[in-house]
Amino acid sequence: MKYVIRIIQASTLLGGVEFIVMLLFGDLTESVKPVVLGAVLASLIIAGVLGIIDRKFVSKRNKVPGALS
Repeated sequence: MKYVIRIIQASTLLGGVEFIVMLLFGDLTESVKPVVLGAVLASLIIAGVLGIIDRKFVSKRNKVPGALS
């Protein structure tokens, strides 16, 4: 489960990087820039939430005696 969360987190961050590149180097109209900025912020928020969920799973697994790694 930990690796699934990390793969989703990495792909979300890579998507955010693509949108940042479009903001910096793309020929976007002014009406599209807020939408792209929103997509970047959404990807950062999703990646952060997934990081919190991953840490919760790790801390629960460390609390359970005899849990396999």
